[in-house]
Amino acid sequence: MCANRVYVHVGAPKTGTTFVQEVLWANRDALRRSGVLYPGLSKDAQFHAVMDLRKAHYQEHANPAVAGAWRRLADQARSWRGDVVLSHELFSMLDQREVRAALADLAWADVHVVLTARDLARQVPAVWQEDVKNRQTLTFAEFARELSAPGERPHYLVDLFWRLQDIPRVLDAWAESAGRVHLVTVPPPGSRPSELWTRFSRAIDIAPDTCDIDLVDKANHSMGIVETNVVRRLNIAMADGLDWPSYDELVKDYLAVTVLARRESSVPLRLPATDQEWVTRRSKEMVDTLRERDYPVIGDLNDLIPAAPDPEHRHPDDATDAELLDAAIHALAGMLRWSADHTPPKQPGWRRTAVELSQRNAALGQLRRRYLVAKARRRGGR
Repeated sequence: MCANRVYVHVGAPKTGTTFVQEVLWANRDALRRSGVLYPGLSKDAQFHAVMDLRKAHYQEHANPAVAGAWRRLADQARSWRGDVVLSHELFSMLDQREVRAALADLAWADVHVVLTARDLARQVPAVWQEDVKNRQTLTFAEFARELSAPGERPHYLVDLFWRLQDIPRVLDAWAESAGRVHLVTVPPPGSRPSELWTRFSRAIDIAPDTCDIDLVDKANHSMGIVETNVVRRLNIAMADGLDWPSYDELVKDYLAVTVLARRESSVPLRLPATDQEWVTRRSKEMVDTLRERDYPVIGDLNDLIPAAPDPEHRHPDDATDAELLDAAIHALAGMLRWSADHTPPKQPGWRRTAVELSQRNAALGQLRRRYLVAKARRRGGR
């Protein structure tokens, strides 16, 4: 009898991973009927499992759900008599020791590693925005300058970027222990929204129509230039004034995604022409290395070569004070709506109750006016 297959989707971040995970989560029942398990009792279960594997805290917040999360997920996978899909972009952060530990717990299975990858011209601004949504304060110019030429002591965000976005490095780290790795390239701009799912479903050996992708929102809710700069400046103003769970709920999930990312007339965030040369050069170097490695590819390695730049693209730091003010007012209005929705109604006191009753009843209203007149006369007599 053949061993069960476990597909470990290891990222990279900002390559459609959230979309893929939403499709998998929304179609858990259909996948089970097809003999495939997407384990976890909540959407965050696989994120917690990665944090448990790494013995790490996210934003220095110790989430009690993390302890033992990897073991729970691995046990659930082992008890399933069929194929299993694991998916989280932070699997790509595992070092060799952590990779070996993860694979040891999956030794009963035929493990396949899947990496989704997108061209750097889209990755660089997308990752910068994601960093801003995670309370970082670097301008895009600072971020891009360090990415293009890291010094002896690069900013930690630069080190993190290349740990996650250096495609050959990530594949090599897993291939050394897992053996079976698959690279899925993200389709170029203008492709059908379903194309990424079609490619990913091939990587995990299921029919594309096993899952209904219409169950998830396929729209790309990303902030534009002005909105991203509003959040970046808000991060500077607040410093660490909010603990991570509060920031995650109020700023990252609500303000950034629900309010600002859905703002009309937003200016899209794109790689500026000034950074095109080094991004294209680094992309071609990675593609050349991947051709030498000869890893199985679903899609086309040419998808990882950036398209020619549009000289009309504004620089990501190019937000005027007037634009920032307009977006900030929009953000304030959104936060006031959130506050109104989440503030419990006050219990009216006896005075408020009396006023409301007098407004609804003519006789009581007349009685109240007489009382107020008499009260005013008494004060005047004094």
